[in-house]
Amino acid sequence: MRFLKFFTCLVIFFTSLNGRDFVSTAEEVRLEVGENFQQQNDLHPGGTVFRVATGVHMEQSVLNPRAGNTWIGEAGAVMDGGNTVSSAFHGNAENVTIERLGLRNYTDNGIYFSSGRNVTFHKVSFSDLGSGDGETNGALRLQRVDGLIVTECFFTRVSSAILPTLCQGPIRIEWNRGVNIGRNFVQLDKCRGPGIRVNYNTMERVGDYLRPGTQDVEDWISVYKVEGLREDPAQFNYNRARGHGPSASGSFLMLGDGGGRFLEAVGNIGVSPGQVGIGLCGGQDLEIRDNLMFSDRWEQSNVAYYSHDFSAPAPCSDHSLLRNRANWLNRDGVQNTFWTSGNTKPLHMEGNVFPDETLDAGIWDEWERTIGTRSFPSSKELAGATPIPTTP
Repeated sequence: MRFLKFFTCLVIFFTSLNGRDFVSTAEEVRLEVGENFQQQNDLHPGGTVFRVATGVHMEQSVLNPRAGNTWIGEAGAVMDGGNTVSSAFHGNAENVTIERLGLRNYTDNGIYFSSGRNVTFHKVSFSDLGSGDGETNGALRLQRVDGLIVTECFFTRVSSAILPTLCQGPIRIEWNRGVNIGRNFVQLDKCRGPGIRVNYNTMERVGDYLRPGTQDVEDWISVYKVEGLREDPAQFNYNRARGHGPSASGSFLMLGDGGGRFLEAVGNIGVSPGQVGIGLCGGQDLEIRDNLMFSDRWEQSNVAYYSHDFSAPAPCSDHSLLRNRANWLNRDGVQNTFWTSGNTKPLHMEGNVFPDETLDAGIWDEWERTIGTRSFPSSKELAGATPIPTTP
């Protein structure tokens, strides 16, 4: 085995502290194929930058990455659990960054941090991992992590994608892509605080390209007992989802599940994304605005938008639907754009177009024309990910 070579490099931060710039140093370590990641994590101090060399690093797993560590993959760097290792990273994480790595073939989770703060994942690809029905385990399982960033990551053939539980904001989940992600793309469970942003994500269900044994998509984005702030609502904005599994209860976006407060959904686009487009199923001070929903007739199709109190005994009131549009055929081939039971008073409705028969599956492309897009790597460039299926 090649001996580890490391060196110290200067990392310069032009950051003003009491009016003065300062310079900090970080140790940089290159990890070759065959080296033991856990040993190197334990050997080097917090704040180390680990550069993971190109190649497949088999059955590596890191418990409790040291505070301030950064793990960066070179082009084509893959951590492969060999379908024998539970997760690539786990335990506690504080001020840890993981980027540009491919993670695959881990049995339970790609990454499972059960505590921590200020954790960042950027341009990480997750494929062929996760166990169970996806409600608990998935690509990114995060519990009691305060301060979370997930940007420009890719997910495919996983049991679920991003599962934050009992996390405190700020939480940024933005500009990610998922293809056949199992049960949920995002499931926020009892998260709260300022700066909650689940925005600009793209989700698709294509063919039979699924992780064996996992549940098919239920809610693309599930929001359970989540609370933003009156002056800073939790945002679920400018996402798009296309396609569905066989679920008779699934949706694109489910807000207010179990209660919650100060949530908004703006500018989302759904193309046959489930039996429901956007559901307001409880909670207080929920606003959905300027969304576009389209669905063809299929055997479980139900309604584009609804407002109903499923969260009792948790409080439920002040649902607003403003300037939304829908062209939605239910299972009987009948337009069904909105439904309410009347038990979410006050219910504010203004400027909606129900139905808008000018909408069709082409609204998918409206997202790129109006929002713009980030470039995602091709299937060959994705580090270790199974090739992305071509959408018909």
